[in-house]
Amino acid sequence: MGEGKVPRGLIEGVADYMILKSIYYPPGFAKPDQGERWDQGYHFTARFLEYCEELRSGFVAQLNKMIRYNCTDLYFKELTGKSVGELWPDYKAKYGNIK
Repeated sequence: MGEGKVPRGLIEGVADYMILKSIYYPPGFAKPDQGERWDQGYHFTARFLEYCEELRSGFVAQLNKMIRYNCTDLYFKELTGKSVGELWPDYKAKYGNIK
């Protein structure tokens, strides 16, 4: 996946998103309000992708298709209308955890 051009954290974040949605995630899985960055770790990325999916149904599936051969943060803006830099503070604000 990604032909070596996609950050491993995003690839694993998509995989962990699938675990999250299957409800088989472990007890130590990141809570929705945790993390300092969207790409801090697989669980945090999964939670952030969950938020993006709430904004646009089908977001994760579409992003997964888009990152097949390449990756750019512009994909987030294309799919949601906002950049990652805009989405992350919105995500944190949703849970009252703005830093």
